Amino acid sequence: MEIIKNTHFCVEAMPFKCHDGRCVLSIIVKGSFKFDSGEVDVAGEQIPVFFGDELFDEENGGSVKFESDIVPFKPKADIVLSGKAFAPGGKPSMFCDATLRVGDIQKTIRVLGDRKWNYGGKIMPEYPTSPVPFIEMDMVYENAFGGMDMRNGAYCRENLVGKGFLAKKDAGIADIFLPNLEAPNDLIGSCKDHPKPAGFGFYGRAWQPRVSYMGTYDDTWRKERSPDLPEDFNPAFYNGAHPDLQAEGYLKGDEKVELIHLTPGGHAVFHLSGLDVTCHVEKKFDHDDESKPTEKINIPLDLDTLCIIPGDGMFYQVWRGTRHIAAIDSLEVNRVFVESSDFIF
Repeated sequence: MEIIKNTHFCVEAMPFKCHDGRCVLSIIVKGSFKFDSGEVDVAGEQIPVFFGDELFDEENGGSVKFESDIVPFKPKADIVLSGKAFAPGGKPSMFCDATLRVGDIQKTIRVLGDRKWNYGGKIMPEYPTSPVPFIEMDMVYENAFGGMDMRNGAYCRENLVGKGFLAKKDAGIADIFLPNLEAPNDLIGSCKDHPKPAGFGFYGRAWQPRVSYMGTYDDTWRKERSPDLPEDFNPAFYNGAHPDLQAEGYLKGDEKVELIHLTPGGHAVFHLSGLDVTCHVEKKFDHDDESKPTEKINIPLDLDTLCIIPGDGMFYQVWRGTRHIAAIDSLEVNRVFVESSDFIF
């Protein structure tokens, strides 16, 4: 299979077998852009299609910086930001609100400096220490609510790498850090509170609710379906953004983006490129005879991923479309053609 590009963007074509038994060829187009002072341009150096996850800390593990692009399709669009929050005016602050807005979707996170619980005894209520002023704060799930309570053998199902999770109150809470990232309308007031983790980044596959979409891997699956996906697999698993940042109906591609306290300047506004990306494939009628005619089939592409990287002044978009094929190893597609409206011959 040959990929022919009239675009600056990266293109891959991958066969997949879906949970319902269908086999598809997935066309993945990834475009990277620079933004500065409201202006958006195609990046000179394009971020490649990721075939695996990239972690913030590759040596010790933890949360995902960039998730693999290799999925057959996404039921919704993922909106993700990988970066830091910045205190207003670049001056140390105990807290600020960081906001990400893309079109009609908006999410605000309260960012606080480091705090610990004060233990008032079994009868007295616990209370947090004052936040330590900060200038920058990593917007990672390690700083959101979650984690493990090793003393009591418990863990937060919604975020395995976070901080602040407690199974019960005891004197040991005085050593426990509270999360730095919280939802402004769901702030922690007691060590009994277990809010949903707040974040803009890619959401762990092993965390609820995402892990529940994987389906059932039991003896019946091992005997009757393995290695195929279980019948109750939910394609919602393919969406990697925080549940609050998944857009129904995909993105149009020209949405207004607004970042508040997510850049050193405090405020950034730009629009997505609005570029058209088109794709068609040629299907062979006779695999052994190149002189035989081929069928041209248009493949609609959905803009299903937006990842903003403010620290680099960049973002990338992923368009994706699928074509039914007879089998996972089918050779019926001869060529894949991809073109974008920015390309100059």
